[in-house]
Amino acid sequence: MKFNHWLTLGLLLPSITLALDIYPQVSGSIIEITTPGKQVNAGDILVKLDDRQAQLKLQHLKITGSIKQQSFDDALLVLNQTQELYDRMVSSHRDLDIAKMEHDAKKRELDAHNVLIKIQTIELEKYQIKSPISGTVEQTPHLRNTTNIAIPKVLVVIE
Repeated sequence: MKFNHWLTLGLLLPSITLALDIYPQVSGSIIEITTPGKQVNAGDILVKLDDRQAQLKLQHLKITGSIKQQSFDDALLVLNQTQELYDRMVSSHRDLDIAKMEHDAKKRELDAHNVLIKIQTIELEKYQIKSPISGTVEQTPHLRNTTNIAIPKVLVVIE
């Protein structure tokens, strides 16, 4: 019975127009923007901001990550060798504990660095603004105003 009332209500009310102002989450120069009048679907890219610096930061983190991975692998090798020497009663329990602590420290460093890489990957996604809804692009800024630095501006209006 409730379903019929909602169905009747939906048939009697006119369709509602939804308009959204799109703001960027990061500052940067706009390198590509959708033209007014274009029909877009949810998920389509509306604006691309210059992401070269963010790309370089991600590349730096990945290179540093490979160095940290090598350091972790080296600590694992030392731990395994120390464990083998301890099992043959050549190395002391203290040496084994030190190798374990070093291995654990390198593991934590590597895990923390991998989190930084994930964070930067998420930050990089902010340089592409995607449409949250389907609709028609109604308004974009003039080309002379296509720098989004310091204060957020409305970049796209979708109806």
